[in-house]
Amino acid sequence: MLNKIIESLEKAVVTDIRVYDMKERTPFYDYTIICSVNTSRQGAAAVNYLRDDALKLGLWVRGYSSNPESAWFLVDLNEVVIHIFVGEERERYNLDGMYSK
Repeated sequence: MLNKIIESLEKAVVTDIRVYDMKERTPFYDYTIICSVNTSRQGAAAVNYLRDDALKLGLWVRGYSSNPESAWFLVDLNEVVIHIFVGEERERYNLDGMYSK
C-alpha cells in the first residue's frame, strides 16, 4: 500500500518524498509522508491523483484539503497521512524535524 501511494505521488511530480514510521508514536496512523511541490496548482493535482488512486486501491480517504490557493495540502488515508508543501512552507513548519527525532 505504501509503495502504491508513493507511486501516485511520483505521478504528480512531487519532490523530496520522506516517509516517517509513526507506529510507535501514535495510535491513529502508521505513516506520515511529507513531500514538496513548486506551485499550489501542483499540490491540488497531487491531492487529486492521491484521491483517485486511493479509491482504485480500495483505500479509505478519510479527508483531504485541496484549496488551489493553499501552500499546505493534506490527505488522510486513515493509515497514512500525506503532507504536501508548496515552496518554502515545508521549512517554515518543519514537520520533518519533528518527525525525524
